[in-house]
Amino acid sequence: MEQPDWMSRVGTGIAREIRRHRLARGMSAQQLSDACEELGTPIPRTVISNIENGRRTNISVAETVALAQALGVPPIALIIPAGYVEEVEHLPNRWIDPIRAVNWFSGVITIHRRSSLDGLPKDEWALTVARTHRWLENLISGIYKDINEDAKGLWEMSAVDAESQKERAYHLKLELKGLREEMVRRGLTPPRTYLQVDDLEVPADSEKASSYWTYKAEIPPF
Repeated sequence: MEQPDWMSRVGTGIAREIRRHRLARGMSAQQLSDACEELGTPIPRTVISNIENGRRTNISVAETVALAQALGVPPIALIIPAGYVEEVEHLPNRWIDPIRAVNWFSGVITIHRRSSLDGLPKDEWALTVARTHRWLENLISGIYKDINEDAKGLWEMSAVDAESQKERAYHLKLELKGLREEMVRRGLTPPRTYLQVDDLEVPADSEKASSYWTYKAEIPPF
């Protein structure tokens, strides 16, 4: 018997996970179809049955996303069954650890990961820098949350620590500003942010703020 090609094996794997999660939730194929309908992405019961029974192995990205949402799981859970298998075939005849595959699929890592942003191709740089942007936002937000909680008396912070945290937040905002400017320079679109950094004035003696993201920054440990 001829071995199914890799694309068919991927489709079969997705079908297996659809069935696994559907049964775990006590849903019938019709109920899953109805849930997809409510999302505005109608997938007939017969299509779901054909997918699960292996009569149809070409499952579109849109169908995978809709079925995942209807099942209440991340789309990646239908593609890479982390927690259920020891290895996954992420590419034809190439097997790796499921969590590594998840991280690769979502852009957290690359097969040949570099240690800095320097030299990354534009498409890879765009995803990495978008994650870095969010990482900086979270750092800054966390600092301001600590400062606000201290002001409300929810926990005590010394005056020296408070000033140190404010200084740290300021420099992180300078880095975020520099990152956003570098994104524009490279023809990318900076994400929306509630942090007011674009009009932030950079001190004349702050070389780091203006050059930090010009190919020097280390990739954050996601």
